[in-house]
Amino acid sequence: MGKTFDQDTLGRLIRPIIGLRSQCDALTRYMLFRYRARYNDCDRMLERLPWICEEMSSKMHEHLSAGAVLFLTPDTDTAHGLKDALMARQISCESCHEAVEATARIAAQAPELLLLDTRSVAKSDEIGALMNEIIARQKSVSPRLVVLEQRDDIRYRLAAMRAGAVAFLRLTDTPTALAERLARIIGVQDRVQARVLVVDDQPVAALFVARVLQGAGMATEQVTDPMKVMEVLERFVPNLVLMDLHLSGATGIDLTSVIRGQDKFADLPIIFLSAQPDLNPQMAALRIGGDDFLSKPIAPDRLIAAVRGRIEWANARIRQCSGADELDPLTRFASRAHLLKRLDWMIGRSHSARRHGLDHASTGQRAIICLDILGNQETLELVAAEVIVHLQPDDLAARISDRSIAVLVSRQTLKMIVEFAHKLTLRVDKILGEHTMGADVGGGWYPLKGAYSDAATLLSRASKAAHRALRDGGDQISVYERARSADEKAEREADILEAVEAGRLELLYEPMLALTDSVGDRYEMTPRLMIGDGELLPPGEFLSVVAEAGRADHFDRWLLRAGLDVIKRKRDAGEPVLLFIHQSLLGLTDDDWIDWVRDQINVRDLIHVPPILQLEVSEAD
Repeated sequence: MGKTFDQDTLGRLIRPIIGLRSQCDALTRYMLFRYRARYNDCDRMLERLPWICEEMSSKMHEHLSAGAVLFLTPDTDTAHGLKDALMARQISCESCHEAVEATARIAAQAPELLLLDTRSVAKSDEIGALMNEIIARQKSVSPRLVVLEQRDDIRYRLAAMRAGAVAFLRLTDTPTALAERLARIIGVQDRVQARVLVVDDQPVAALFVARVLQGAGMATEQVTDPMKVMEVLERFVPNLVLMDLHLSGATGIDLTSVIRGQDKFADLPIIFLSAQPDLNPQMAALRIGGDDFLSKPIAPDRLIAAVRGRIEWANARIRQCSGADELDPLTRFASRAHLLKRLDWMIGRSHSARRHGLDHASTGQRAIICLDILGNQETLELVAAEVIVHLQPDDLAARISDRSIAVLVSRQTLKMIVEFAHKLTLRVDKILGEHTMGADVGGGWYPLKGAYSDAATLLSRASKAAHRALRDGGDQISVYERARSADEKAEREADILEAVEAGRLELLYEPMLALTDSVGDRYEMTPRLMIGDGELLPPGEFLSVVAEAGRADHFDRWLLRAGLDVIKRKRDAGEPVLLFIHQSLLGLTDDDWIDWVRDQINVRDLIHVPPILQLEVSEAD
């Protein structure tokens, strides 16, 4: 047996050969930890040294090339500052001053992003010409374009959008902030060492979990004081949080509510750990925003598999949400579907918080701002180019129709939201006045308060307010308001009945959590009614009107037929679902109802996959 050595000795042995420790400190420490565990003495270490050096060099090369940015800018100081900030996130960055040099480097090195400082081009049309040249010379996929804006000139923003820019950043932002945005765009966390934050007020338990994950190649940080979780989250930026359910001073549910209250952590996976077998706190933890629940004690291999699986799922979701189908090709904003997904997530969190008596007031206020445009596609593109420079990093802008843009915003106070909505509308109106003839804009907004309704309803209310503002002359912004006077209510009821007769209904499918093993997914199918002004109404706002008009049986049968058609399509596609369909007791009183339902099921051959009918408790009472 040769002489034993510690990690520092091993580091001194390998470091001169690798020569990369200063750039990959975290990875080097992990690799050294692995080798120390595998080889306990110098003699065996020296025998395997060539193989060890080759493996470490390969791993470090992968680590350093996790992302690559080419920065076209005339500003050397800005380039150096950003390069250092990106290197801290394991993203390499090179800079150049001339467009010709940038084209040559991209052809030779194929970076993932081209960061274009608008000061590096003399005319706006040079941006499109540069991207066309790059595409023509590339044998593989061209880099994505990110614009660093210095000129307050909408012509440059339009040119960049038309050239396919995926993001616009401000030159006034700090290098750290710019690097963070670029890291998100690249998705570099998919390819570097996973980071896990372990939250447990028992130091021994936290240390055990951390060591298990470190042995699997993950970086960890432990928090034993629940009051320091947010501070460590901001600094450590983990890929996943392992949260003990029962903590001193605050429960894991409380902490998760606070974490989920910040949009930047909306997609951060959280796994709960608890020694209690009680199902109720487990379900509460999942409803408030947890992604999984593991019971203590847990086998190391199961812990590692659960953590890896959740991180991979989260990364896949990020890639999906940044894919081409989630972006509108004209405005480069999110699609309507992507905005609805984010709203659905927020609604679920809000309802869970309300059920548990938790307060999100400290996280600020949220609202949907909608701009309804009178004009053509070029007008909408012009509006998008103006809107994009006023967004904060956590704002989500989306194109929701042929001539409408919506922005989901979060601010400290409702007053700040109102001020932003007015400013945005006025700025867009000013741009339209300077660059178009006859175009106009109407702004509308709707606050997201309490345990709010479904996503489609929220979006339609903001859209309705914007449509009203445009109809009333444009150049203004209004907030959605319910019908108040008797005349308004009567008009609304007439609109509802007309929409039912015309069949202007949309069906939404909300996933349901299965408490027992079952074949296929479970969904609750609920209708939304589109009335004349474009607003989508949830069932609670139109079913009573339908019932009072004696049309409940007609509506119920339409809804049941639509649901059975969905079940049949999914069954025929080999994707069986269990569908919960709302029905009213009034419809069930018809003498032929049972025979009619039986015939509808038989004609579709759904004997083995029938629907689940949902009835209102209030009706039964």
